Amino acid sequence: MSSDAFYIMIDLFIIGCGIYIIAQYIFMARTHELRQNMMLPKELPIARCKDVKGYIHDVGKKQLVFGIASTVCGVISLAQDLVGNVNIYISMTAMVVFIVLCVWYGRESKKAIEKYW
Repeated sequence: MSSDAFYIMIDLFIIGCGIYIIAQYIFMARTHELRQNMMLPKELPIARCKDVKGYIHDVGKKQLVFGIASTVCGVISLAQDLVGNVNIYISMTAMVVFIVLCVWYGRESKKAIEKYW
């Protein structure tokens, strides 16, 4: 497998994760329910959540922002890889933004878990 194919696979994975995160947000916002596969730790019992609506309100918008940004960063990086790195700064910026958002969402999610469990 060439390095280009590897990068394309990573980009597709990031796009897929972004779409999954958006779909989970839509489910959570519509049903006002939490599911275990909703970016929550496996050892966290959902039934023990003190305030489901509060958790959804706290995390929901952040999850949507993270999902949209992940999808956009993945699409930008995929386009750069398919076209042939038109501008390396665009790819690097998309990658840095994605990594920063991963850290940001992880911290915000952890804060919400500590608050509502």
